[in-house]
Amino acid sequence: GCMMNGKLYPFGRIERTEDCYTCSCSERSLQCCSLFRTPVAYDNKKCKVVFNKERCDYDVVQKDDPSKMCSQFARV
Repeated sequence: GCMMNGKLYPFGRIERTEDCYTCSCSERSLQCCSLFRTPVAYDNKKCKVVFNKERCDYDVVQKDDPSKMCSQFARV
């Protein structure tokens, strides 16, 4: 298998690691891509970025009320 961040994964396709990556594990290599996109171009005075590990994505929420999402932002 392949070792990533102290955890052993089996050979083959790994749909989702604990750290929110999808990987391909072979005897020669471990290749991974993130399942999340990073927020950019949001109002950082009113909003903050919080990682949602359940969804493997970032939420952009209002600083004064984190239960409310910020409406306008872009991701890369």
